[in-house]
Amino acid sequence: MTVHTLGLTPALDVVYVLDEVRLGGIHRPPVVLRSAGGKSLNVARALTLLGVPVRAIAPLGGRIGDLVAQLLDEHGVRVDRITSAVETRMCVTASDTTARTLTEFYEPVTAFDVPLAEIAQRTARVKPGEWLTLSGAVPGAVDPRALADLLAAEVDRGVLLAVDVHGPALGTILEVASPRLVKVNRSEAEELTGCDDREDAAAALLARGATVAVVTDGEAGSFALTADGERVSAPPVMRPGLFPVGSGDCYLAGLVAVLDAGGGLTAALDAAAAVAAANAQLPGAAVFDVPPIGALAGSSTR
Repeated sequence: MTVHTLGLTPALDVVYVLDEVRLGGIHRPPVVLRSAGGKSLNVARALTLLGVPVRAIAPLGGRIGDLVAQLLDEHGVRVDRITSAVETRMCVTASDTTARTLTEFYEPVTAFDVPLAEIAQRTARVKPGEWLTLSGAVPGAVDPRALADLLAAEVDRGVLLAVDVHGPALGTILEVASPRLVKVNRSEAEELTGCDDREDAAAALLARGATVAVVTDGEAGSFALTADGERVSAPPVMRPGLFPVGSGDCYLAGLVAVLDAGGGLTAALDAAAAVAAANAQLPGAAVFDVPPIGALAGSSTR
């Protein structure tokens, strides 16, 4: 089945790869990568690489929005573009391969002009039993309760909702929409729940409304807890890469892809961890080389 990705803050991502980043210096990067970015579009591109049919719902505006749509098309991602008068933002990352550090510049979303009714028209095309993912920040101009009500209507008709957002909107979406899956990192989980232990945080996310809660902890691995009491841990990453930008989005893509293929939660966490680790090996988000998702779904031996 098709996985549908929704994000309200897409971007053009530009990555400069350099031997050294010097404060105040002039840099002429030998490697420059441009890709359709923002968390939801990273998820969409990762799903496409995994061989999963995907439809990316995104507001795109101006010449940058045109370029983002073109880049998605070049990677085989089907885009359901919502026209916006607001120019799509840019995000820039400078990768210092010697120091193994990233210097990042993320333009904020200062304006948002897409009515939620327009978004609802696009999400209404998701069939019952299909996954809808919501990733990234919720713009300040969007009423979190109204967005949560929109998502709750989709859940009520059988759509499988997976959420990877942070901030106050996350709590509202959990309590109103009761998503099938929530995936957040440890700091985001602590921000919402007040729990610094990832297992306690996962339990608190379930108490707020999720059916499955996954808390990632970077190279330290991840933990999942279900409303039925199933507990699964993914081991720490053995070969951390230089380019972790987008690895959390690739993790979500691997997680949803395996679950969509009928795999269990253990296989899903193992595959998600493998995809996230593979992403960090190469510059650019959602750029990796892993087996097709069918193989990953049946690869877990734990």
